[in-house]
Amino acid sequence: MIKKRLRSLAFTISLVGSTLLAQGSDIDSDTFSLVGLEGSYSSLDYENGTRTDNTQGSESLGGLGLKIGAESKDFRIFLGAHYFVDSESKYDYIVTYGAALQYKFNVLQIANIFVGINGGIANMKFRTDGEDFSRTLQEPYVGGDIGTNIHFGRSIDFEVGARIMSIQGDNTINSVTYHVGSIVSGYGTLIFKWQMD
Repeated sequence: MIKKRLRSLAFTISLVGSTLLAQGSDIDSDTFSLVGLEGSYSSLDYENGTRTDNTQGSESLGGLGLKIGAESKDFRIFLGAHYFVDSESKYDYIVTYGAALQYKFNVLQIANIFVGINGGIANMKFRTDGEDFSRTLQEPYVGGDIGTNIHFGRSIDFEVGARIMSIQGDNTINSVTYHVGSIVSGYGTLIFKWQMD
């Protein structure tokens, strides 16, 4: 059910994005291809234990990301991958793959503000305290982002933003459930732009 919704979201984002980017010659002069290199600091919240005895906590994560996309005057669409590393080396890996659709408010000539939605798949492998085996999780996520995009000429932007990815995934082994909630990130992205043909 969730995977069907995720496929529908991805299809809708790609359909809306391609429609917006092909609207006509008045938009063509402001249509760019994009490649972004991202660094982030994030927090992942979790619960671990049984129904009657569980603990809540959070992990600090550093992250790197790569995203490719396109933009018109008012919209941006991205496909991206993010790799996160936790400060305690509890997680062997945390990787997300997904898409984002953003609407831009062009308030200044040197910058714009954006809001958007995102969705994708989160994969992780980890070991909890007191366990001698690893757990894996592969779950869809949905979320949103907000930020500002500062223009350094026509070919480079610097994006500063905040993102939430709501995962809400469970891994249960031996009646002990590890629940992953959300990843909340503050990030900066260097975006390289070039005119689309």
